[in-house]
Amino acid sequence: MRKPTVPRLKITPTRVRYIKLGEGGSWESECLKKGIIRIGFGSAQNRRFELCQSGRWNDLAESFIAEGKSKGTATRFTRELRLFFEDDGSMLWITFMGERLCWGRVDRAKPALHADAKGVWRPIRDGWRWTDRHGEQLTKDRLSGALTKLAAYRGTSCRVDVSDYVVRRVNGEKTPEVERALTAWKQMKASALDMMKLLVPHDFELLVDLVFTTSGWRRVGVVGKTQKTLDLDLILPSTGERAFVQVKSKTTSTQLDEYVAKIEDGPYNRMFYVFHSGKAETDDNRVTVIGPEQLADLVMDAGLTSWLIRKVS
Repeated sequence: MRKPTVPRLKITPTRVRYIKLGEGGSWESECLKKGIIRIGFGSAQNRRFELCQSGRWNDLAESFIAEGKSKGTATRFTRELRLFFEDDGSMLWITFMGERLCWGRVDRAKPALHADAKGVWRPIRDGWRWTDRHGEQLTKDRLSGALTKLAAYRGTSCRVDVSDYVVRRVNGEKTPEVERALTAWKQMKASALDMMKLLVPHDFELLVDLVFTTSGWRRVGVVGKTQKTLDLDLILPSTGERAFVQVKSKTTSTQLDEYVAKIEDGPYNRMFYVFHSGKAETDDNRVTVIGPEQLADLVMDAGLTSWLIRKVS
């Protein structure tokens, strides 16, 4: 599976349409790998394929009725095939593959019969993508439920009610309300970083303790240097995983290496190394380094900003 390219220019599609790639998503893997889009409705049958190619849509609808389909069903099937065959690349096609929203536009190549005789296909220009214009992942957890509900759609394709929202998300654009919230978040994060540096070592250790305990870890030992290389002794009740957390206000990679060398001293599966000033890196996969930026995010996610403000006031 190739990595999706990031579009440099904003997209301005004429319409947005959702498509399910095969029954139960059975065509998704092939479409993603080959960078194609597929549709069925018996379009691989010679007669029906000819009708689609020549744009004889009334005759196509009659062919479905002749098979016993209702007029309403025949009209819907015909409309979906017509949109697929007549798309000149100006339409934005979207689909959900797993937890990702994938999107793409067809190139001008005409639909071709698929080798499995179960429909036709068209190439997607530059392949399916699942990131916005800035490279941000378009996963369900980052999208509105008004859009993600389409993943449960039982038909083949349909128009998208929230097409403006889709285009905006693909283009990496935020609403004014979200922009204001992001600006406020960045300002608060910067303030949290500055406030952490005002904490005395004991209060900084307490802050780190609160971050871990609010995220599910349970403290076994007391806060403080009760052992030579130990500030926090933690256990994760759901898995039984044991970890120790070394907390440093200021640090260096050399200092971190000294603690990593002692990781075998206890019954620990992993180590967290947390600091608010300096720089520390390691290649040891047993060690998770949490620097000032990540720690500020964790503090805010844990709702500890008010605690931090009170401590430094």
